[in-house]
Amino acid sequence: MKPLPPGLALLPLRLFLGVTFVYAGVHKLTDAGFLEAGSDTYIGDQLSAFAEGTPGGWLLETFALQQPVVAGIGVALTEVAIGLLAVVGRFTRASAAAGLGLSLVLFLTASWHTRPYFLGSDIVFAFAWLPFVLAGAAGQPALDHRRPRPVLVAVTGPVLTRRAAIAQALGITAAATGVIAGVSVLLRGAAPAKATAPAGKAIADSAAVAAGDALSVSLDGTPALLVRSPDGALAAYDATCPHAGCEVGWQAGEIRCPCHHARFDPATGEPTRGPARAPLIALEVVERDGTIYAA
Repeated sequence: MKPLPPGLALLPLRLFLGVTFVYAGVHKLTDAGFLEAGSDTYIGDQLSAFAEGTPGGWLLETFALQQPVVAGIGVALTEVAIGLLAVVGRFTRASAAAGLGLSLVLFLTASWHTRPYFLGSDIVFAFAWLPFVLAGAAGQPALDHRRPRPVLVAVTGPVLTRRAAIAQALGITAAATGVIAGVSVLLRGAAPAKATAPAGKAIADSAAVAAGDALSVSLDGTPALLVRSPDGALAAYDATCPHAGCEVGWQAGEIRCPCHHARFDPATGEPTRGPARAPLIALEVVERDGTIYAA
Protein backbone atom coordinates (compact mmCIF):
# COMPACT_ATOMS: atom_id res chain seq x y z
CA MET A 1 0.00 0.00 0.00
CA LYS A 2 1.42 3.36 -1.04
CA PRO A 3 1.95 5.64 1.98
CA LEU A 4 0.12 8.96 2.10
CA PRO A 5 2.09 12.17 1.66
CA PRO A 6 3.01 13.69 5.05
CA GLY A 7 0.75 16.68 4.54
CA LEU A 8 -2.31 14.63 3.66
CA ALA A 9 -1.64 12.28 6.59
CA LEU A 10 -2.14 15.28 8.92
CA LEU A 11 -5.60 16.08 7.53
CA PRO A 12 -7.49 13.89 10.08
CA LEU A 13 -5.65 15.65 12.92
CA ARG A 14 -6.55 19.09 11.53
CA LEU A 15 -10.21 18.14 11.20
CA PHE A 16 -10.24 16.63 14.69
CA LEU A 17 -8.76 19.77 16.21
CA GLY A 18 -11.17 22.00 14.32
CA VAL A 19 -14.30 20.03 15.19
CA THR A 20 -13.20 19.67 18.82
CA PHE A 21 -12.62 23.41 19.24
CA VAL A 22 -16.00 24.21 17.66
CA TYR A 23 -17.63 21.72 20.01
CA ALA A 24 -15.77 23.14 23.03
CA GLY A 25 -17.00 26.65 22.28
CA VAL A 26 -20.58 25.57 21.57
CA HIS A 27 -20.62 23.43 24.71
CA LYS A 28 -19.72 26.45 26.83
CA LEU A 29 -22.27 28.74 25.22
CA THR A 30 -25.12 26.24 25.44
CA ASP A 31 -24.41 25.33 29.07
CA ALA A 32 -27.15 27.01 31.11
CA GLY A 33 -24.85 27.36 34.12
CA PHE A 34 -21.74 28.65 32.33
CA LEU A 35 -22.66 32.30 32.90
CA GLU A 36 -24.74 31.76 36.03
CA ALA A 37 -23.02 32.57 39.31
CA GLY A 38 -23.59 29.83 41.86
CA SER A 39 -23.93 26.98 39.37
CA ASP A 40 -21.42 24.14 39.38
CA THR A 41 -20.18 25.12 35.89
CA TYR A 42 -19.96 28.90 36.43
CA ILE A 43 -17.01 30.34 34.52
CA GLY A 44 -16.04 32.65 37.39
CA ASP A 45 -15.53 29.70 39.76
CA GLN A 46 -13.60 27.82 37.09
CA LEU A 47 -11.26 30.75 36.47
CA SER A 48 -10.66 31.23 40.21
CA ALA A 49 -9.77 27.55 40.56
CA PHE A 50 -7.52 27.64 37.48
CA ALA A 51 -5.63 30.66 38.82
CA GLU A 52 -4.94 29.16 42.25
CA GLY A 53 -1.24 28.22 42.55
CA THR A 54 -0.50 27.97 38.82
CA PRO A 55 2.23 29.70 36.77
CA GLY A 56 -0.37 31.15 34.41
CA GLY A 57 -2.64 32.30 37.21
CA TRP A 58 -1.50 35.93 36.93
CA LEU A 59 -2.90 36.05 33.39
CA LEU A 60 -6.33 35.03 34.63
CA GLU A 61 -6.17 37.37 37.62
CA THR A 62 -5.11 40.30 35.44
CA PHE A 63 -7.30 39.84 32.38
CA ALA A 64 -10.07 37.31 33.04
CA LEU A 65 -11.17 37.39 36.67
CA GLN A 66 -12.01 41.10 36.47
CA GLN A 67 -14.81 40.26 34.01
CA PRO A 68 -15.25 36.47 34.09
CA VAL A 69 -18.44 36.40 32.00
CA VAL A 70 -16.89 38.52 29.25
CA ALA A 71 -13.76 36.35 29.36
CA GLY A 72 -15.81 33.17 29.19
CA ILE A 73 -17.83 34.33 26.21
CA GLY A 74 -14.66 35.58 24.52
CA VAL A 75 -12.88 32.24 24.95
CA ALA A 76 -15.90 30.32 23.68
CA LEU A 77 -16.24 32.49 20.58
CA THR A 78 -12.50 32.27 19.96
CA GLU A 79 -12.65 28.48 20.15
CA VAL A 80 -15.48 28.38 17.63
CA ALA A 81 -13.65 30.75 15.25
CA ILE A 82 -10.39 28.78 15.53
CA GLY A 83 -12.24 25.53 14.90
CA LEU A 84 -14.13 26.80 11.86
CA LEU A 85 -10.99 28.20 10.26
CA ALA A 86 -9.11 24.95 10.92
CA VAL A 87 -11.87 22.80 9.42
CA VAL A 88 -12.05 24.77 6.16
CA GLY A 89 -8.30 25.42 6.08
CA ARG A 90 -8.45 29.20 5.91
CA PHE A 91 -5.64 31.20 7.58
CA THR A 92 -4.53 27.79 8.88
CA ARG A 93 -1.22 28.86 10.39
CA ALA A 94 -2.76 31.83 12.20
CA SER A 95 -5.68 29.80 13.57
CA ALA A 96 -3.31 27.02 14.63
CA ALA A 97 -1.11 29.55 16.42
CA ALA A 98 -4.17 30.84 18.27
CA GLY A 99 -5.17 27.28 19.16
CA LEU A 100 -1.66 26.51 20.39
CA GLY A 101 -1.58 29.67 22.50
CA LEU A 102 -4.96 28.97 24.07
CA SER A 103 -3.99 25.36 24.80
CA LEU A 104 -0.72 26.51 26.35
CA VAL A 105 -2.53 28.95 28.67
CA LEU A 106 -4.91 26.17 29.71
CA PHE A 107 -1.95 23.85 30.35
CA LEU A 108 -0.34 26.48 32.60
CA THR A 109 -3.61 26.98 34.50
CA ALA A 110 -6.45 24.46 34.18
CA SER A 111 -4.37 21.28 33.94
CA TRP A 112 -1.18 22.42 35.68
CA HIS A 113 -1.89 20.35 38.79
CA THR A 114 -2.69 17.17 36.85
CA ARG A 115 -0.24 14.44 37.83
CA PRO A 116 1.39 12.89 35.90
CA TYR A 117 1.39 15.67 33.32
CA PHE A 118 0.49 13.45 30.36
CA LEU A 119 -2.97 12.83 31.82
CA GLY A 120 -3.83 16.46 31.10
CA SER A 121 -5.22 17.05 27.60
CA ASP A 122 -4.12 20.67 27.13
CA ILE A 123 -0.44 19.94 26.63
CA VAL A 124 -1.39 17.34 24.01
CA PHE A 125 -3.55 19.89 22.18
CA ALA A 126 -0.70 22.41 22.24
CA PHE A 127 1.68 19.98 20.51
CA ALA A 128 -1.07 18.80 18.13
CA TRP A 129 -1.47 22.36 16.84
CA LEU A 130 2.29 22.81 16.35
CA PRO A 131 2.65 21.07 12.92
CA PHE A 132 0.01 23.40 11.47
CA VAL A 133 1.76 26.45 12.92
CA LEU A 134 4.96 25.35 11.18
CA ALA A 135 3.57 24.11 7.88
CA GLY A 136 0.00 25.36 7.63
CA ALA A 137 -2.23 23.20 5.46
CA ALA A 138 0.54 22.22 3.04
CA GLY A 139 -0.40 19.11 1.08
CA GLN A 140 -3.99 19.12 2.35
CA PRO A 141 -7.33 20.20 0.90
CA ALA A 142 -7.79 23.76 2.21
CA LEU A 143 -9.17 27.11 1.20
CA ASP A 144 -5.68 28.53 1.69
CA HIS A 145 -4.70 26.96 -1.65
CA ARG A 146 -7.47 28.50 -3.69
CA ARG A 147 -6.27 31.00 -6.22
CA PRO A 148 -8.64 33.77 -7.32
CA ARG A 149 -9.66 33.36 -10.93
CA PRO A 150 -9.12 36.32 -13.23
CA VAL A 151 -12.47 37.96 -13.88
CA LEU A 152 -13.32 40.51 -16.54
CA VAL A 153 -15.27 43.33 -15.01
CA ALA A 154 -16.87 46.39 -16.39
CA VAL A 155 -15.03 49.63 -16.02
CA THR A 156 -17.60 50.79 -13.52
CA GLY A 157 -17.65 47.47 -11.54
CA PRO A 158 -15.88 47.13 -8.18
CA VAL A 159 -12.67 45.10 -7.99
CA LEU A 160 -12.27 42.70 -5.06
CA THR A 161 -8.86 43.43 -3.59
CA ARG A 162 -6.82 41.01 -1.46
CA ARG A 163 -7.57 43.06 1.64
CA ALA A 164 -11.29 43.00 0.87
CA ALA A 165 -11.19 39.23 0.33
CA ILE A 166 -9.52 38.70 3.71
CA ALA A 167 -12.04 40.98 5.39
CA GLN A 168 -14.86 39.10 3.68
CA ALA A 169 -13.52 35.72 4.86
CA LEU A 170 -13.15 36.96 8.42
CA GLY A 171 -16.64 38.44 8.26
CA ILE A 172 -18.12 35.11 7.16
CA THR A 173 -16.27 33.35 9.97
CA ALA A 174 -17.48 35.89 12.52
CA ALA A 175 -21.05 35.53 11.25
CA ALA A 176 -20.90 31.75 11.50
CA THR A 177 -19.47 32.04 14.99
CA GLY A 178 -22.26 34.39 16.02
CA VAL A 179 -24.96 32.07 14.66
CA ILE A 180 -23.48 29.11 16.55
CA ALA A 181 -23.00 31.09 19.75
CA GLY A 182 -26.65 32.08 20.43
CA VAL A 183 -27.77 34.05 23.42
CA SER A 184 -26.62 33.45 27.03
CA VAL A 185 -28.10 34.78 30.29
CA LEU A 186 -25.95 36.56 32.89
CA LEU A 187 -26.78 35.99 36.56
CA ARG A 188 -24.45 36.83 39.41
CA GLY A 189 -24.31 35.41 42.94
CA ALA A 190 -22.32 35.73 46.11
CA ALA A 191 -19.10 33.81 46.77
CA PRO A 192 -18.97 31.45 49.78
CA ALA A 193 -17.20 32.70 52.88
CA LYS A 194 -13.93 31.16 54.05
CA ALA A 195 -12.29 30.85 57.45
CA THR A 196 -8.53 30.62 57.96
CA ALA A 197 -6.50 29.27 60.88
CA PRO A 198 -3.21 27.41 61.50
CA ALA A 199 -3.28 23.62 61.83
CA GLY A 200 -3.53 22.25 65.35
CA LYS A 201 -5.59 25.19 66.58
CA ALA A 202 -9.22 26.22 66.57
CA ILE A 203 -10.37 26.51 62.97
CA ALA A 204 -14.08 27.35 63.26
CA ASP A 205 -16.99 27.74 65.64
CA SER A 206 -19.33 24.78 65.70
CA ALA A 207 -22.24 27.11 64.98
CA ALA A 208 -20.60 28.11 61.68
CA VAL A 209 -21.34 24.66 60.22
CA ALA A 210 -25.07 24.00 60.37
CA ALA A 211 -26.59 20.56 59.84
CA GLY A 212 -26.64 19.76 56.13
CA ASP A 213 -24.14 22.51 55.36
CA ALA A 214 -20.38 22.93 54.93
CA LEU A 215 -17.64 25.49 55.46
CA SER A 216 -14.42 26.06 53.51
CA VAL A 217 -11.40 26.53 55.80
CA SER A 218 -7.62 26.58 55.57
CA LEU A 219 -5.45 24.26 57.64
CA ASP A 220 -1.99 25.79 57.70
CA GLY A 221 -2.35 26.88 54.09
CA THR A 222 -4.06 23.71 52.88
CA PRO A 223 -7.67 24.15 51.71
CA ALA A 224 -10.12 21.96 53.58
CA LEU A 225 -13.87 21.49 53.78
CA LEU A 226 -15.85 20.91 56.97
CA VAL A 227 -19.10 19.07 56.28
CA ARG A 228 -21.90 18.46 58.79
CA SER A 229 -24.44 15.78 57.91
CA PRO A 230 -28.17 16.31 58.56
CA ASP A 231 -27.84 14.21 61.75
CA GLY A 232 -25.09 16.50 63.08
CA ALA A 233 -22.01 14.33 62.43
CA LEU A 234 -18.93 16.31 61.37
CA ALA A 235 -16.49 15.29 58.63
CA ALA A 236 -13.51 17.07 57.12
CA TYR A 237 -11.75 16.61 53.80
CA ASP A 238 -8.74 17.97 51.99
CA ALA A 239 -10.43 20.29 49.49
CA THR A 240 -7.97 19.50 46.70
CA CYS A 241 -9.67 17.61 43.87
CA PRO A 242 -7.72 14.41 43.13
CA HIS A 243 -8.33 14.82 39.41
CA ALA A 244 -6.52 18.07 38.55
CA GLY A 245 -5.80 19.79 41.86
CA CYS A 246 -8.56 22.40 41.85
CA GLU A 247 -10.23 23.41 45.10
CA VAL A 248 -13.61 21.78 45.65
CA GLY A 249 -16.53 23.56 47.30
CA TRP A 250 -20.02 23.00 48.66
CA GLN A 251 -23.01 23.45 46.36
CA ALA A 252 -26.59 22.16 46.56
CA GLY A 253 -25.81 19.57 49.22
CA GLU A 254 -22.80 18.15 47.37
CA ILE A 255 -19.06 18.57 47.22
CA ARG A 256 -18.28 19.81 43.71
CA CYS A 257 -15.19 20.70 41.74
CA PRO A 258 -15.61 23.94 39.73
CA CYS A 259 -12.94 23.03 37.18
CA HIS A 260 -14.13 19.79 35.63
CA HIS A 261 -17.39 19.30 37.53
CA ALA A 262 -16.52 16.18 39.53
CA ARG A 263 -18.79 15.54 42.53
CA PHE A 264 -18.15 13.78 45.82
CA ASP A 265 -20.30 12.13 48.49
CA PRO A 266 -20.25 14.44 51.55
CA ALA A 267 -20.52 11.44 53.89
CA THR A 268 -17.56 9.49 52.51
CA GLY A 269 -15.61 11.75 50.12
CA GLU A 270 -16.02 9.14 47.38
CA PRO A 271 -16.54 10.46 43.83
CA THR A 272 -20.12 10.25 42.59
CA ARG A 273 -19.42 11.82 39.22
CA GLY A 274 -16.24 11.90 37.13
CA PRO A 275 -13.72 12.74 35.94
CA ALA A 276 -12.26 12.24 39.44
CA ARG A 277 -11.80 8.57 40.34
CA ALA A 278 -10.08 8.78 43.70
CA PRO A 279 -11.84 9.98 46.87
CA LEU A 280 -11.08 13.17 48.76
CA ILE A 281 -8.56 12.70 51.56
CA ALA A 282 -10.30 12.60 54.94
CA LEU A 283 -8.88 14.87 57.67
CA GLU A 284 -9.13 14.53 61.42
CA VAL A 285 -10.89 17.26 63.34
CA VAL A 286 -12.11 17.46 66.92
CA GLU A 287 -15.24 19.29 68.07
CA ARG A 288 -15.23 20.41 71.69
CA ASP A 289 -17.07 23.08 73.70
CA GLY A 290 -18.55 24.76 70.64
CA THR A 291 -15.27 24.90 68.71
CA ILE A 292 -13.79 22.80 65.93
CA TYR A 293 -10.08 22.03 66.19
CA ALA A 294 -7.59 20.50 63.74
CA ALA A 295 -6.45 17.18 65.16
